Amino acid sequence: MKRALAIDIGGRSTKLALAAADGSLEQITSLPTPAADADEFLRRTFDSAAALAQGNDIAGVGISVAGFVRDDTSAMFYNPNIPWLQGYPLRRAFEDRFGVPVALDADSNAACVAEYRLGVGRGAKRFLSLVIGTGVGGGMIVGGEVVRLAHGGLGDIGHVIVEPFGMPCDSGCYGCAEATVSAPGIEARARRRFDEDLDVRQLIERARRGDQKAIELFAETGRLLAVAIASQAVILFPDVVAIAGGVAEAGDLLIGPAREAFQQLVGPFYRQDVTIAKAELGWQASLVGAALPLFH
Repeated sequence: MKRALAIDIGGRSTKLALAAADGSLEQITSLPTPAADADEFLRRTFDSAAALAQGNDIAGVGISVAGFVRDDTSAMFYNPNIPWLQGYPLRRAFEDRFGVPVALDADSNAACVAEYRLGVGRGAKRFLSLVIGTGVGGGMIVGGEVVRLAHGGLGDIGHVIVEPFGMPCDSGCYGCAEATVSAPGIEARARRRFDEDLDVRQLIERARRGDQKAIELFAETGRLLAVAIASQAVILFPDVVAIAGGVAEAGDLLIGPAREAFQQLVGPFYRQDVTIAKAELGWQASLVGAALPLFH
């Protein structure tokens, strides 16, 4: 059975796997994204991808990348978290290296496609997916088609303002969702409450063990996330909103407060029949979604 190489390039880590047409993943591996330059990053990624491909019938390479992707899907052209990869001809580089078809899209679109076909978005008419990791991105599917309003997708709805004149993000916005509810945003707020530096995974574990400061941190994050969803719901009118990405692994610690705050923020007409749920594919959504176009 054919497999695709699935690659998800994030600001902190790059994940690779063998993907099947049903969305199942095998041999998931991860490597740090930060590199001296794109060539160094590609050398490491090529080595990992080649090891996965060895002995397998590879249908193609599917790549999801954080940031905006050119209309011709040849490269990512803007992401302040990985500026050295901006403009690099990623699709051609993988075509030349592996000699198979290559699909490239923004991670927010990839996650949206995966959840629409295989996850909580199945049957949705207007499906909105938010990916929360190093940054915050969003994708939307209406009538079965990815919405592409600007720069290959929905725009950059992760920069909707949720806390006016609050913390800055790397793109120069102040108080946006990316500055506050992304992994770096959560970690920055955590430093005010804890006497040590803790990453999001450690904070989630503390909250799960009953640490009240960590629980309140994610409840606060959920309420800020609700502001972002509320701002989008009155314009986009989604019937289902999925929360994907590494931060979504906080589950109900994050999404429960987000649902409650959303109900308080948005008028009855705008909140009726809106479902907010954790993405079923979780942090794997962008990885699965990267490969799916190669099978359809």
